[in-house]
Amino acid sequence: MEAEGGAVHPSKGTICTAYSSYRTTGHFNLSQFDIECYKSVAEKMCKESGVNLIYHMLFVGCDTENGKVTAAYYATQAGIYKISAKVFVDCSGDAVIAKASGVEMQYGNEEGHKQSATLFFTVTGVDKAEMDAYMIPAETMEKRFYMDVIKEARAKGEFPSNRAKIQLFEAINGEWLVNMTQIDDVDAYSSEEVTAAEMEGREQAVGIIEFLKKYVAGCKNIKLSKTADQLGVRESGHIIGEYVMTVADAVDSYRYEDSVFCCSNSIDIHTPNGVTYVARNTNEPYYFPYRSLIAKEFDNLLVAGRCASTESEIMAAIRVMPPCFAMGQAAGTAAAIAAVDGVKTKEVDVPKLVCTLKKDGVYLPEV
Repeated sequence: MEAEGGAVHPSKGTICTAYSSYRTTGHFNLSQFDIECYKSVAEKMCKESGVNLIYHMLFVGCDTENGKVTAAYYATQAGIYKISAKVFVDCSGDAVIAKASGVEMQYGNEEGHKQSATLFFTVTGVDKAEMDAYMIPAETMEKRFYMDVIKEARAKGEFPSNRAKIQLFEAINGEWLVNMTQIDDVDAYSSEEVTAAEMEGREQAVGIIEFLKKYVAGCKNIKLSKTADQLGVRESGHIIGEYVMTVADAVDSYRYEDSVFCCSNSIDIHTPNGVTYVARNTNEPYYFPYRSLIAKEFDNLLVAGRCASTESEIMAAIRVMPPCFAMGQAAGTAAAIAAVDGVKTKEVDVPKLVCTLKKDGVYLPEV
């Protein structure tokens, strides 16, 4: 993507720039990318690898027998589509195959509360020079992100979201991404709740734009470009797998014997009362175990993404795109090894899996 002009790598200087929403800590190592370029590159990579892509299919159920998922069913305009496989990898984000097959699940945290959802939107018309002139020299987080201004505006009914900071990210196509809406405790399995949340997100976007125009440097002439195609769900259901990764593991950078990737995203938990952060005890990356991808009830089912087997608090960190890419690669590689070697997913040769991942470019320090 970078070679095609569709991405900006963090090494090119995104810290405290518009690409990172002027962050100096936390989410400052961002790779801005063009969505259309991503679609093109991803599809090209899949075709070159022999992947048979099929869009516009809706999962409706599955068959299980003797500890295995034997088939998954999808609704299409042409009718019901049946897929049989030696190994299934559920990357739905909501663990739809795992849920339908009876895998033990947890929804949200121990109290059942799910992290807040967001509907992204994009705007045009930002005066970048004016925004840079205010943001870059700002000495405090409160000033840079208009935190006190937001509190005052919310008290006057001028800020419709419970977010504490402004977050505008310059995109490489000239638009700006806005991550400022908040919709709480949405059940991602309910079409009614997701529909209502998307509508609320669009209503919030209108109010947020008016706030930005009135109070934020460089935004007086902005216009709404578009709202996201679907709601950004941070949490729904995650499986209780062979191992449940804990927040304590990440805080101490615990190195598992079956680590399949490492990551470093901050542990930021989005709640109705705002975003809370969990401090870590090391500057090392934290690791993710293969066992947290394994549905313990079945011999041929893996998951990847935010539905992996983790505590809610650490899922807040590994749900973002880089760890999800890594999880998908680990799960796909493990599935291929299980299918070729004729073994159960929990019997995959972990050293062979790790070796294969490293050969394919996964960064994983020696454990």
